[in-house]
This record gives sequence, structure tokens and C-alpha cells, in this order.
Amino acid sequence: MPQEDYLKREIDKLGKVLQKALADLLGLKLKGRIMEGIELTDSVLKEQLDIDLNSLAFIPEDQILSFLYETKKLSNVHVELIADLLFEYAPESSSPYPIYRKALLLYKHVNDNSVDYSINRHFKSESILKLLAQS
Repeated sequence: MPQEDYLKREIDKLGKVLQKALADLLGLKLKGRIMEGIELTDSVLKEQLDIDLNSLAFIPEDQILSFLYETKKLSNVHVELIADLLFEYAPESSSPYPIYRKALLLYKHVNDNSVDYSINRHFKSESILKLLAQS
């Protein structure tokens, strides 16, 4: 039981760290300091998961799910936060559409494998679909 409690605490801690990274990114984006937000997010991701947004962007679509779930041992909650980070990062990238496609793939996977419905996840997925249809 103590081992399970430790794992639960570590999973909860990672969720809080990812939520804070997203909040910081959004806050700095609103202040017009998006590059600072991306650097801060990259720092947090590197420290916690040994990955950064640019590296996530280059993982092939057919490998990103296994990378996040099997290699990094993330939960649906964490993967949705990663999708949120990619969603915010995409417009700042020189190649946003592959990043949007990855975020959409993650949102769809979480949606299909979660018992909880998220209106936020739905709206972001719809937004991505519209952006991709325009490309």
C-alpha cells in the first residue's frame, strides 16, 4: 500500500506541474511574451519528462501515443495536458499543422479512452479541425 500511495502522489505531482506549465504559458501568451512561455514550458517538460515541445513536435504521429503512454508512462490526464501545450505551441511554430494534428490525435485518444467528457477538449478539437480544413 505505501508503494501505491507513493505512485499516486508522484502522478498527482506531475499533473500539477503540467497544469502549472500550461497556466504559465497561457499567462505569458496573454502578456505578449509567448517565447518566454515556451522556454519556461520547455524547461518544466525537460525537468519532469526529459522532453521539450520541439521534440514532441517531431515525434511521428504513429509513435506519439506509445511514446507518451508506454515510454513516459503518462495517464490520460497528463496526455490531455500535453495536447493542450501542443495546441498553444503550434501557432508559434514554423510548421504548425503537424503539431495541430498531433494535438488532435491526443485529444481524440483521450476522448475515446476517458469516461469524462470535456467541453474544453471538444472545442479545441473542433478548432483544430477547422484550422486543418483551411490548410
